[in-house]
Amino acid sequence: MSSLNDEPKYDPGADPKPDPKPDPKPDPKYEPRNLAWLKLSASLAAAVAFMIAGVVLSTSTNRVAGSATLHSIIPVLSPSQQRYHAPAVMGAVFTTITTIITEMIGSVHSTALRSTLINERHLSLRPVTPPTAPPNTSPNTPPPPNAKYRFDFNTNSRLFAASSKGGWFNPNGRPMNVLMSLLLVISYAASAMIVMKLQILEGPKSSIIQNETGLTAPPIIVFGLSLFLQGVISLFGARGCGPYWLDNTDMLATTKRQIDDNMIIPRPHRCMRNVLQGQSTIPYPLTTPDPHAIPDPLKPSEYQPSAWSARPTVRKAVIVVWGLIPVYAIWGAIIYALSVYVNTRVSKSGNIQSVGIGNEKLPDFSWAFAPVANTQSFGVAFLANHALEEARLPSAAWPSILLVFMTIQSVLTLALHYCEAIINTTQDEHVWRQAVGDKGVSTVQRGFLRGLILGALGSWRSVFLLITKIFCHWLFAQSFQVTGVFAQSPQVTSGATTGSYFIGIEVIAHCAQVWYLSVLLIGFATITTLIATYKPRGPQPAAYGHFQTLADLIDEWHPVVYWGHKSESDKGGVCHAGTSDQRLPKIKMDCMYGGELDEKSPMTTNMQSV
Repeated sequence: MSSLNDEPKYDPGADPKPDPKPDPKPDPKYEPRNLAWLKLSASLAAAVAFMIAGVVLSTSTNRVAGSATLHSIIPVLSPSQQRYHAPAVMGAVFTTITTIITEMIGSVHSTALRSTLINERHLSLRPVTPPTAPPNTSPNTPPPPNAKYRFDFNTNSRLFAASSKGGWFNPNGRPMNVLMSLLLVISYAASAMIVMKLQILEGPKSSIIQNETGLTAPPIIVFGLSLFLQGVISLFGARGCGPYWLDNTDMLATTKRQIDDNMIIPRPHRCMRNVLQGQSTIPYPLTTPDPHAIPDPLKPSEYQPSAWSARPTVRKAVIVVWGLIPVYAIWGAIIYALSVYVNTRVSKSGNIQSVGIGNEKLPDFSWAFAPVANTQSFGVAFLANHALEEARLPSAAWPSILLVFMTIQSVLTLALHYCEAIINTTQDEHVWRQAVGDKGVSTVQRGFLRGLILGALGSWRSVFLLITKIFCHWLFAQSFQVTGVFAQSPQVTSGATTGSYFIGIEVIAHCAQVWYLSVLLIGFATITTLIATYKPRGPQPAAYGHFQTLADLIDEWHPVVYWGHKSESDKGGVCHAGTSDQRLPKIKMDCMYGGELDEKSPMTTNMQSV
């Protein structure tokens, strides 16, 4: 049988612990940007390498099937090597590379945006003092109660939040965010077009089909250029975002910095108010008649509000994900209908014709996860006027194909990016709720290596989103295929082949892979909805990374803090909850909370940042 003696005791009248000795090598006020420079250096180096490889490849000349000459395409897998879906595996490699590099660049761009918003908030707290103002006016006087900030939460979607400063060349402004969004879409679209299928028709009436795989130069160049421009924008954003740089997304470290710089003022008597209650009733500390009075104490709640209830951005992200499902389901149905009913159309010039591979009965075509010869498909073939010994794809073909692919894929890329708001917001709450655990929660900045490793792999939510991005983009790339078609001409007498000739290129869309993507999105939307609507258990008020709420809940700052019951006031039995550097007793669920520690108590000496 448990007893109250088993719980840790907290005595507000006990002697305070002596102040720790100052660190002989104190941390700088804000972090150096070493991790950002490392990420950008690696990303820009990879981008330049891809551009150089694309330029070199564009000048190369290779042969397919023994005789046809290829320009800007290098065959890498012969027909005998087409095993275990090797082209699909190669596509997955390029998709993974794209995701990793764009995530590295995006983390720097996101940090630069956060730092810019912090800087703008700091500047807003320094109003210009009129000449008639009293001489004792403080430059750090807070703004009026109705002042609104654009950086209330630790998590912000970097492509959908921007600096308030105008200008086309502001790296953290809206025009550059639009450009970053476009470049992100281009990078995924171009990477999906790098691996090209080379189809060789052999035998009588071209009845035998052999497949080779090649790498194409134009998409490689565009891919490298898109990554390079994203890196350059992030580089200028990191250089011009102001001095308030934090190389990680630790919300508690960011909250502490803003309190230390007088950007946020902790409000009294709000020790049991969660983010919804904190935003709905906001007494202004400087204008409250009696800030030490006890306003409207609350009983602890067994459940806290969900991220869906706490943040409109989370609700919008969930709705966007569910909206993707009918979009791609309908797109797959359109491909199916075209493959059945519009498979024999030819243009007047004869240079363009539709290509349909389909059957009205769905069970009769291949449902293989990776597309095969009899996958239900529809596309367009760009034919050469005459069979050519040299294959040089039309200069207008690549921009047209890239534009179509970008248009179809853009909603997927931007929606998956927007879902970061769900994952990161709930991760912020998970970190805060560690304050009631055995190990507490750290309020200090991460070290260099720890920030590098945990930046993307710090939680199962982050890993889940990263894998989902890779898998969804890879699966969509499998549904859209560019194929170069060649034919070998046999001799009439001996039947031996005299050489291969370039026939044209085909741009093919596969409906089965699009429907598989829709099924995958259903699973992803279900999981993200459960994450967004989950209500944390326990009386600890939910904050979801809301800086003002965290500032109200944390009354003592230590390298590691614990949250719990601290004291019971003499005024009506109203209790106080807060933080300490030691384990605290559990919250008394039948008591009212909203009081503060006695300012004369020795323990209040620890209520300042350490």
